[in-house]
Amino acid sequence: MVQRRTKIASKSVRTVEQYCSVCKKSFQMPVVEEADGNEVLWLRCPDCRGYLPCMASSEEVDHESGNAEVEKDNNFQDLALEDIDTEGAREYRESYLYEVGEIIYHRSWNDYGKVISKGILPGHRQTILVNFINQGKIRLLEGVA
Repeated sequence: MVQRRTKIASKSVRTVEQYCSVCKKSFQMPVVEEADGNEVLWLRCPDCRGYLPCMASSEEVDHESGNAEVEKDNNFQDLALEDIDTEGAREYRESYLYEVGEIIYHRSWNDYGKVISKGILPGHRQTILVNFINQGKIRLLEGVA
């Protein structure tokens, strides 16, 4: 992750190079909020104006798949379409709550995945870790009002 400061209207703004899965491009995005201990940075895309979380730890951006938060861990099994019940899958939405073991469908990526764990980010933001067939292991927000 590359961080640098830029001058905008005589105000110093910290930026992070990040890939926007909506715009399908990488940008220098301004940091709009930092969680306690700088573990999570919230960025704003200059093109679509959407907000993206960025883990400031060992997680990196996967530019090929277009995912802002990709877990770099090979300790999971690959998932095949034949291994899951796609008919019982729920469509992913940030506002929904999910259970471990549940199958979800992510419309933007046209991909199915299985929820493998749940977690909480600083600021009491709830997350799910999903092992997708094509995208791999990705952390997503859940329960966003």
